[in-house]
Amino acid sequence: MARTQPPKRPRLLLQGVGAVVALAVAVGVPTYDRYLKFKDIQPELRTHTVEAGQEITFEHVTWKVAYGTMEAPAGSKHNTPDKQWLKIDITRKAVDKDGTQLTGQPKALLKDRAGRAWQLETLEDKAPVDGHVVGESYVMTKVAVVPSAVAKEVELELRPSFYRSDTPTKDLMKPTTEDDNDVLRFRR
Repeated sequence: MARTQPPKRPRLLLQGVGAVVALAVAVGVPTYDRYLKFKDIQPELRTHTVEAGQEITFEHVTWKVAYGTMEAPAGSKHNTPDKQWLKIDITRKAVDKDGTQLTGQPKALLKDRAGRAWQLETLEDKAPVDGHVVGESYVMTKVAVVPSAVAKEVELELRPSFYRSDTPTKDLMKPTTEDDNDVLRFRR
């Protein structure tokens, strides 16, 4: 009696599944390893909380924030009852000579209690591009559109810039020793 060979289809299927698993492992393991390294080098943010209406002096500059609302500009697609336009006045004042040179734009976000964030746009900035005057206040007005439900609870998170207007051009791209892990959170 002649022996018949088993069909090759199950073997091919098993080899195909093995190849897919090997590929997933070959791609997944290095990716996961890089993620773990990246996660470990991300520094933790230091949050400095500022009570409503108060100011904070941080790295040679005093900061103060005032919250307000505004009417939607004419023709805006965000002129609906479920959205609120906010106007935030950010006041900065140099407290010494070093503070007059710290003229970089801070990073600013609005955040609610759930951690959702909204971008702000600059409406007006009265600060000069070059050095500031010690003790003189400069106001930057920013606007944002947020859901009406959270309009009274969103708070500004500000990350001051360490850019100095007296930095020589050749040194602009060099790494600095300052970190930007400090966040100023202004309460409502």
